[in-house]
Amino acid sequence: MSELIRDGDLAIRWMLDSAADYQAMAKWLTDPRVLEFYEGRDNAHPLERIKEQYSPRILRSERVVPCLLMLADAPIGYLQYYSDVPGTFGIDQFIGEPGLWNQGIGTRAVSLLLKYLFRSENASKVITDPRVENLRAIRCYEKCGFRKVRVLPLHEFHEGAFRDSWLMEVTAEALLP
Repeated sequence: MSELIRDGDLAIRWMLDSAADYQAMAKWLTDPRVLEFYEGRDNAHPLERIKEQYSPRILRSERVVPCLLMLADAPIGYLQYYSDVPGTFGIDQFIGEPGLWNQGIGTRAVSLLLKYLFRSENASKVITDPRVENLRAIRCYEKCGFRKVRVLPLHEFHEGAFRDSWLMEVTAEALLP
């Protein structure tokens, strides 16, 4: 079974080595509205590039664990998690269907991923690093319990320039009873 966790109509499942999953990612990562916030509008990922980049992750030959966000069993976005330090996980995600933005789905998705990481992967801390100008993402993370730790100067190369990011974190003790 590829499903990690579910809450009603929202679920997170592992990304599969399948044409459908690769095509969903290619659709999202060639959409300029999505690329504005994830990867950059100058960094589109057509189908062959998606297969090349995500296949090793799907086949578990990389440390990044790729997942799809499902709404009513239809793919609507991407999430990934990884760990370089025992107990600490990094996360990244996006909703690939712009018509579903600003409806609270991102907050539900991040909360669901945190629940999975803290309870099933024994995470003690989860970190993320949104660009400082990505206010919608920062608000989402704050709603999920993340706090800003510090600015990471010139941390991410995005659309032709290095940009500052926030290092944000949430701990298990802050979220779990």
